[in-house]
Amino acid sequence: MNGRRLARRPDRSRLQHGLRWIGALALLNAVLILPDRITELNLSALSRLPVELPLIVLTMALLAGRARAVLRGAIVAALAAMLLLKIANMAVYFGFDRPFNPLVDVLMVPTALDTLGKTGGMGAAAAAVLVAVLIVAMIVAVLTWSTGVLAQDVAREARLSLAAGAALVAALGFSPYATTAATVFVRDQAVATSQGLRDAAQFRAQLLEDPFGKLPPLSRLAKLKGNDVLLIFVESYGRASLDNPAYAALLRGNLRRFGDAVKAGGFSARSAWMTSPTFGGESYLAHSTAVSGLWVNNQQRYAQLLRSRRPSLISDFNGAGWRTVAVMPEITMPWPEAAYFGYGKIYSAPELAYKGESFDYLTMPDQYTLAVFHNYELAPIERAPVMAEIAMISSHIPWAPIPKLVPWADVGDGRIFTTARTPETANEIWRDAKRVAEYYALSVDYTLQTLMSFVTTHGRDNMLLIILGDHQPMTFIAGAGANHEVPVHIIARDPELLAALDEGTWTEGMEPDKTSPSWPMDSLRGRILGAFTPAADATLSLQPGPIQKP
Repeated sequence: MNGRRLARRPDRSRLQHGLRWIGALALLNAVLILPDRITELNLSALSRLPVELPLIVLTMALLAGRARAVLRGAIVAALAAMLLLKIANMAVYFGFDRPFNPLVDVLMVPTALDTLGKTGGMGAAAAAVLVAVLIVAMIVAVLTWSTGVLAQDVAREARLSLAAGAALVAALGFSPYATTAATVFVRDQAVATSQGLRDAAQFRAQLLEDPFGKLPPLSRLAKLKGNDVLLIFVESYGRASLDNPAYAALLRGNLRRFGDAVKAGGFSARSAWMTSPTFGGESYLAHSTAVSGLWVNNQQRYAQLLRSRRPSLISDFNGAGWRTVAVMPEITMPWPEAAYFGYGKIYSAPELAYKGESFDYLTMPDQYTLAVFHNYELAPIERAPVMAEIAMISSHIPWAPIPKLVPWADVGDGRIFTTARTPETANEIWRDAKRVAEYYALSVDYTLQTLMSFVTTHGRDNMLLIILGDHQPMTFIAGAGANHEVPVHIIARDPELLAALDEGTWTEGMEPDKTSPSWPMDSLRGRILGAFTPAADATLSLQPGPIQKP
């Protein structure tokens, strides 16, 4: 009896050893072939055979002792870094339709945690940090175990491992299932990092040249003298909201009513498209691109811009005699970045003094924001013309609850919006993807209705409104393959103001279509300066002027 038990142990040991070997290879194989986009997670991608795996076995078999241990540590570190980058790419592609940029996106971690803390509480932010730490620890532990199994086996059977590794490499060279995707991924990351470093130098040079530096200050924007100019950014208002069938019927219908209403009020409107530098978030990149006239598409460029003395649309209007105002209801804390822009007055959340209940983590409804701006800046009779940059935030994620439009006279200190809202909470709608999409469209619809009511109620003869989206909504709302285009509308009663910007190319009304022109968002500053500066002086903008180095 004991003899039979002893005879079976070697078989059981070999089986356990074989299972450990298969498990280790399977885990390493999964790390190497895992795509970096959720859309590429399919059977075809997961059935590939990575050439790098037998190369790892072969290399470990060639070394011995301490050299093998050092190599194993390097392999664990490299594979862990690669896997974390792939996971980061998946997340960033899913939300923002771009790859993760390790040079600049790590700077956004505090902002992301702050946003999570506002939406889910500090417990959610702390839990996210804990989960991230556990994921890293688990990845390192799994890779350490897998490479440990290989290291033990190649140490025992070095010759066999060499032969097996060489044979597998040779065989994979002729296999249609072989892939070097892991090597290509690492190469692409290295190239992207190198390009990022070069981009910093190139952008630094752009900051030192202003194509409008020689415009005479007294004639700059002379054709706009005496007019209020409102530059209004609508959160997550992208082309998908008008092209995607899930939202188009509601929102295009809204825009047609908007166009009819402004026409009845004596206004005219034109529409087109602009290409945003960002997708799914990071609205500040769109704001800074529009007012600086530079393509600010990442955190690195944004930081460089803030450290520069590059003139902006805000400084252009400041120098030409306008009172410049920023209305930023989403800013709840000190905003040192505003120093670069040079606004004459900033209305952040504390200055707007909203007394109603918040909308999930959104501070206040758009109607309240516009009401306070009107009361403080437009209503006074004795004042300078106002140039205002205004952020509409009610269409920001999580899209619930949604405010209800109330009579402007009833807005008051905002307490009315504690009840003037839809009953559904963000937690309720986010259990169903269809409801999330529905409420995204409803939130944009609310903001457009609010703007229509504002124009027809508070619009005046000497007012130019430029309304544009900041970026597309996140990929799961916009849809796969969505571009970076956003709608842009110009509204005015004075036909000369529209004609100066229109140049006969914009689409009449509030509804852009497939034939409407499209321009990059960094062209906005130049279009405004060129349109409203007398022609003889505007030609000087063809000669770039130097900017004093910081």
